Amino acid sequence: MNLKELRGQLGFLRYYLAMIFVLACLFYAGHEYADKKNHLLLAKIDVMQSSIDNLTRENQVLNSELNVKKVELEVASIANEQAQLTYKEYMRREAELREQISFYQKVMAPELTQDGFVVESVEVISTASKNNYAISIMMLQRENIKSIIKGTLKVKLQGSQNTVPIEYDVKELLDNQQDKMAFSFKYFQVLELRVTLPEDFIPEQIEIKTDVYKFKRKRGSYARTVQWADAFSEAD
Repeated sequence: MNLKELRGQLGFLRYYLAMIFVLACLFYAGHEYADKKNHLLLAKIDVMQSSIDNLTRENQVLNSELNVKKVELEVASIANEQAQLTYKEYMRREAELREQISFYQKVMAPELTQDGFVVESVEVISTASKNNYAISIMMLQRENIKSIIKGTLKVKLQGSQNTVPIEYDVKELLDNQQDKMAFSFKYFQVLELRVTLPEDFIPEQIEIKTDVYKFKRKRGSYARTVQWADAFSEAD
């Protein structure tokens, strides 16, 4: 082998070794890059897992609070139902007591009636018109031996207007001024009135008074006051 061939072989060997070195460097660089990339991905996964754990704990806390609120709401609902039942029972008992008191007044308190005359009931119903009401007054005669009794009702509405106490004569509030307040009956009579209340007037009481006549002679006087709230009922 001459010198020229030997130099050629040495040049090829150097080139081969240089290629191996370059490939080794590229492999090493690729390995380092992949390793760093893997570390970054693992770090991100740890952060995401930590966030998931936190959200899971928060969700558990919220679910626990929600369950507590559901229980509190259920307890409040039961308490409200019980309160409604108690209130209804109270109202029923109050109505019974009112009926009993009314009965004993009629039997035991003759000063509340004259010759058996009594205003049995007063009912107020709102109409479709603004501040307009229908007032129904039922009168009875409770004597065993009945004769015709006569008289004229004096009905006043007592209440407040712009926070000031005030009283109105129902005659001045009648829709039909031709309506009569007089009564004449042997057994019973119902007086039907339609009135329009003044603006801003808040009725509180209905005061009913009359002188009772029989055979053209005055037999006595009668007076009764009814709370507006007790007489009032919503129209169907």
